[in-house]
Amino acid sequence: MTIWTKKHTTFSVQNRLTPTARELWQWLLDEIPEGSSEIIDLRDFNKWVKKTRGFPHDPKTVKSAAKQLRDAGVLIHPKSYTAYVWRWTLKSINLLLFPISRPTKKKSALAPQIPDLDPSNPESPVDEAITTTTVLEDSETDDFTQKLDACKKAGIYYEPKDAKFLRSFSLQEVLKAILYFLFNRDGVRKPEGWFKVCLEDNWAAKEEERHQHRLQWSTQGLFDAIRHCNNMISAI
Repeated sequence: MTIWTKKHTTFSVQNRLTPTARELWQWLLDEIPEGSSEIIDLRDFNKWVKKTRGFPHDPKTVKSAAKQLRDAGVLIHPKSYTAYVWRWTLKSINLLLFPISRPTKKKSALAPQIPDLDPSNPESPVDEAITTTTVLEDSETDDFTQKLDACKKAGIYYEPKDAKFLRSFSLQEVLKAILYFLFNRDGVRKPEGWFKVCLEDNWAAKEEERHQHRLQWSTQGLFDAIRHCNNMISAI
């Protein structure tokens, strides 16, 4: 079976799939090998949702999610037997995404600073190693707790076991993403899933970059761009 990868996340964001559509896609990956054709009953998906979170989706929401996946090309060669029972082929993610060469993004991995030891009270190498490890673990624990608390205050609720991905980001990155969420929370039905994608794909920084471009954009620049496009059209 194919597992959910960063490629699936990228394609979901590019095609603005709703959280329910993403959830259905993830479930389908466990039911259909990519590239294979199977008969699927959408009611089975909703039974799984109910068992997992305690209550199912509205049937209209499930059918809408399936339609999104068909429109995006994730589900191809559809054949309907009833409103809920379909035969379709689950397209491979490698065929959905065109190979794009992107520069490798380097994440900040600054280690927490460790307080200097008092020269007047030297410690043995063993004690120093233990102290250093303890300080690092305590610092990471406090940092992780701060991130969880900040998310909770913003209405994004994670169990600690489900929020391990927060450890991959600095506190500043998490706080910026939370601010971005607060300004865009209207229409967000599943804050926890939305926020995870927002953080992993760095939406906050991208929006800040777009904002800076808009501030630098001038009327003359607009006219130059229009003139350039018209010249290209005329040359075709």
